[in-house]
Amino acid sequence: MSDLLLSAESWLAGVHKASVSQTVVYQRGSSSVTIQATAGDSAIAQLDQGIIVGYSTKDWLVTATDLVLNGRQIVPEQGDTITHGSKVYRVASDASGEKPYRDSGSGGVVLRIFTKQVR
Repeated sequence: MSDLLLSAESWLAGVHKASVSQTVVYQRGSSSVTIQATAGDSAIAQLDQGIIVGYSTKDWLVTATDLVLNGRQIVPEQGDTITHGSKVYRVASDASGEKPYRDSGSGGVVLRIFTKQVR
């Protein structure tokens, strides 16, 4: 059954990428790759010194196998950047130290990368 779900998730990711994605540049240091990604938003709430602080992040949905730098598939890291047009977004986790992405689905086919706009 899990193979069927993984196949369905892969098919849906392909349809999504073909119909609603945009071209972005993913960069780590001097290495970059041009990929298709879909923009989204997440609302984050954190407790900071007894006060709940809320903010939103710009998220990017990407096919995990598209994230290849220097011939190796990578996972997003804090400090990487995503450029869309003239806007630059820095990959960033929240203050809790969580990783700056999560699987968007159960099979790891699509990653949701959390970013903050820096310019």
